[in-house]
Parts: sequence; C-alpha cells; structure tokens
Amino acid sequence: MRLAITGGIADGKTTVCSMLSELGFKLVSADGIVAELYNNPSIVDAVRTKIGDRFVANGMTDREALRTEIMDNSEARETLNAIFHPAVMRQILRDTETEGVAFAEVPLLIETATQGWFDQVWVVTAGATEQRRRLVERLESERDADAMLLTQLPTAAKIPFADRVIRTNTAVETVKSTIAEHVKELLEKR
Repeated sequence: MRLAITGGIADGKTTVCSMLSELGFKLVSADGIVAELYNNPSIVDAVRTKIGDRFVANGMTDREALRTEIMDNSEARETLNAIFHPAVMRQILRDTETEGVAFAEVPLLIETATQGWFDQVWVVTAGATEQRRRLVERLESERDADAMLLTQLPTAAKIPFADRVIRTNTAVETVKSTIAEHVKELLEKR
C-alpha cells in the first residue's frame, strides 16, 4: 500500500514523517530525491537548456541561484518543476514498491495531479497563521516568508483531496496520537 503525505512548507510534514518512521514504516522523501537529482547530468543539461546557462557552474546545478530565480519567476518555477517532477515520481514509485505499507512525502502532489498514484493521501496542516509564523521564524524575514507562501498552493486547497488530515498546530503528543489512530485504522482495513 502506497500513501502520500503532503501539505505546505512549514506545515509539519517532516515531523509527521519522522513519527511514521519511528513506527517502523518505510518513508521516501521527494525533497531528498530532488537533492540527489540536482547534479544528475540529464537534469543539469535540462536546466541549462530550458532555464539558462547561468544556473549551471562547473557542470553542476547552482541550487541557490535557482532558488532565488524561482521565487520571483513563476515561469522558471514551472519549468524547473517540469524538469524534476517526472524523475522524482518515477523514483518514488520504485522506492515505495512493497507488499507492506510505504509512505512518500510529496509536497507538490496536488499541484502535479499525481494523487491518483497513491492508495491514500494524508494532508498535514498547521493552519495558515501557524504555518506563516513557523516560516517567518525559519527564514527570519516576513517578506521572504510571504513571498514563499505565494509561490505555493495553499494547504487549505489540498484538504479536499485528503483521506486523512493531520493537524500539527497542537501538542506533539496529540499529533502522535492522531497518527497512531490513523495507522491503526489503516492496518485494520488492509
């Protein structure tokens, strides 16, 4: 059984995934796969060709330059997602092939309309106010946090696609309890 974990930045996906991992579940991260792909020769060539030479240095993708570019340039962001997402999803499908239960953290699941590739979708949300607070704290800039949030589909728009919603704007023990309950129901239905 393949399940997707999604939500927005600073919503608590990493925390939820850590809890699932502690429970012994196989977990795959789209962000981790992206990090591995940044210097894949075919990805580097695609970035050079489709976004520009200035984002490649010494045969490697300049991640910081790309990050800055896609913050303000939606066309470059869409192009970068189109370069990475097919390779990421192929790897996720390979890595979650199992007779048991495997989870994949896929932040752009709904944006790429790949939720149908999974048996269930769990959306993690801290609520818009808490999400922004966490992001401002992380980035140390309200302006950067607001700009980043504007580049993403609001988490509230992902909730209608959820089989389960995990709220992280509560005590850690409450989140753990919610996850344990969802996992118990999941295993009972298998």
